[in-house]
Amino acid sequence: MFFGESAPCPHCQAHTRTVDHLASRCERILSFDYTKRHNEVVRCIHLLMCNKYGFRRTRKIRGHSVQEVIENEHAEIRVDTRIHTGTKIAHDKPDIFVRDKKRNEITLIEVGIKSQEQLLTTETTKLRKYDLLAGLLAQNYKCKTKVIPYVMTWDGIVTGCHKRYVKELGLTSSIEAYIQSIVLKETFSTVSFDRRRREAEGRTTQEGSEYAISRLLAAMSTSEPQSYIA
Repeated sequence: MFFGESAPCPHCQAHTRTVDHLASRCERILSFDYTKRHNEVVRCIHLLMCNKYGFRRTRKIRGHSVQEVIENEHAEIRVDTRIHTGTKIAHDKPDIFVRDKKRNEITLIEVGIKSQEQLLTTETTKLRKYDLLAGLLAQNYKCKTKVIPYVMTWDGIVTGCHKRYVKELGLTSSIEAYIQSIVLKETFSTVSFDRRRREAEGRTTQEGSEYAISRLLAAMSTSEPQSYIA
């Protein structure tokens, strides 16, 4: 239950209002809040790639804008664009496409922010989703390819494989902590908005309100993502 009572979600009216539902499962919130949270994580990783390949020389995320396609002598980076291979396939639009020209390697990066129940499935699905695209790119460019899923729960929990993916991306612990804080901040904004609306209507109990945000506040006090399943 959410806020000490069992009631339908005010957005979709199809499921019970819970912290988990509002934070990651409501289809009506997907088009804005979840997409905004997802894109903020993509923006952080994009900035990291821009610094790595000489497009930018700053670590300040504020003011960083994501361009769909950028290219220099070191790399080509694409964000949320269709990757043409000459073959029509279902999944050809990864979150981030990075072609390292010096190492002759292509990396496909997929971001996901889900609930604990969806964590393992989402990571595995994103890892396999672009297998065909990776294979076609390997043939077309005569290069190595890899798919990296960057997945965590809305309250900062990750799988045991997450550290390996983080290492492959080159994320430092401080960047990881910052990304986690962004995820929690956006989630808190989504959940607290519903809480404020209900308080204004006089339909939220103090006990329920405190519990609803306690999970988020506890997660926000953690400096780095917590491992969930090895």
